[in-house]
Amino acid sequence: MEQALVLVMLTSKYPTGLPDMVKDIPGVTDANFIYGPYDLYAMVKTETKEELRDIVTKIREMDGVRSTLTCHVMPS
Repeated sequence: MEQALVLVMLTSKYPTGLPDMVKDIPGVTDANFIYGPYDLYAMVKTETKEELRDIVTKIREMDGVRSTLTCHVMPS
């Protein structure tokens, strides 16, 4: 099981409802706007690293996304 927090920096022209669009991606468990150096977060859970990579790629290709930072969650 792979789990990651994906932090997203947006451009000034991003689509309305972007968190909901991110949540619609299979494997994304939560997404919402945040305040700080990043504008949006997405929690992702997948079975493999390849699936995680594919989801992050989908997020990066969305309109209004400038950059992402993927933080892998370590099992406790």
